[in-house]
Amino acid sequence: MLEWFSHIPRLEVAEPWWLLLLPFFALVARFKVWRERSGRAPAILFPALERLRDSGFEARSWLCHLPQWLRWAALVLSVLALAGPYLLVRQTEAESKGIDVMLALDISESMLQSDFGGKSRLDAAREVARSFVLRRSNDRIGLVVFRGKGYTQCPLTLDHEVLAMLLDHLSSGVIQEDGTAIGSAILIAVNRLKASESSHKVLLLVTDGENNAGEIGPATAAGIAARNGIRIYVIDAGFKVQERREPSGQSSTQSPKDEESLQGIARTTGGGYFRVEDPAAFDETIRAIDRLEKKRLAGPIMEHRSGLFFQLLQLALVLLFLEAVLSNTRLLRIP
Repeated sequence: MLEWFSHIPRLEVAEPWWLLLLPFFALVARFKVWRERSGRAPAILFPALERLRDSGFEARSWLCHLPQWLRWAALVLSVLALAGPYLLVRQTEAESKGIDVMLALDISESMLQSDFGGKSRLDAAREVARSFVLRRSNDRIGLVVFRGKGYTQCPLTLDHEVLAMLLDHLSSGVIQEDGTAIGSAILIAVNRLKASESSHKVLLLVTDGENNAGEIGPATAAGIAARNGIRIYVIDAGFKVQERREPSGQSSTQSPKDEESLQGIARTTGGGYFRVEDPAAFDETIRAIDRLEKKRLAGPIMEHRSGLFFQLLQLALVLLFLEAVLSNTRLLRIP
C-alpha cells in the first residue's frame, strides 16, 4: 500500500518564501472589506442615481464584485507561479519507458463460435484486447494473428489508436489455411520481441484450441521464448464445453483442449495460464495479467518534474484580461 502511495504525483514548490505574500494579501482584502462595510471608504455621490437604476443599468450584487474577485485571483495565481510549483512523479525505469507486449490472437474457425449472449469468442477477445491496448499508454504493443499459419498484423508500436482500429476490423477470413498453428504464432511474436531493447518482454497468447498445424511445436517455440527472456501468458478461450448437433441428429461435445500443452508454454517461460470460463471473465483475466506485470516492474526510481510556472502565469493574464473587459463594458462602475 505504501508503495502505491509513493507513485501518486505530488505538488511541490521550489521557492516557498513567495507564499508568505498570500497571508498579507488576505489581511489587505479583509481590511478593504471592513472599510467598505463601515462606511469609511471614500465615495462620491452621483446625481440621478435612481434614474439609472430604473433604466436597468444596475448589475446584480454578486456581479458588482466579479471584477474585484478576478483581480485578486490573478494576483494569487501570480504569487503561486513565482513560488515555482511543479508536479513530481516517481516511477521505476520500466514504468517510465513501458514494456514491449505482443498479442498473438487465434482467428481460427472455432473462434467464431458463439458463447453466451450470441457473442463469438473472437469478438470477446477483440473487445478485451482493444481495452488492454488503450490502457497501457507507455507500452509498445504489437499484434500477431494466426490460423493454419500466422503473420504480423501490426509490429510493436506506440500508436495504440491504429492498433485498436486493426483489432476492430480483424476477421477470420484474413488467413485461408485451416488449423491452429500455435507454435508458429509464438515464434513470429518472439522474432518481433527479440529485436526489442526493452528488458521487459511479454507475449499474450489467446487461443481456444490445440496445435495442429505449422512446422514448429508449441514446446519448442516456448523454449526459444524463454531463452530470450520473454514471458508468455496463455489465455485459453475455449469457454465452457457445449453440445453441438451432428447432421445425423445426435449430439456430441467439442473435443477437449490440450490444456497440458498450453500450461507447459506458460510454465516454461515463467508466465501464466488462464482458463476463461465465459466472455465476461476475459476482462478480469487481462487485468490479472496487468497486475502480475506491474509487480515485476523493478529498477532504480526516477523522478520526473513538470513545471507549472507558465500555465499559472497564462491563467493569471487571462483573468486580468477578462477583468479589464468587464470593468470597461457591462460592469462599468459609475463613478
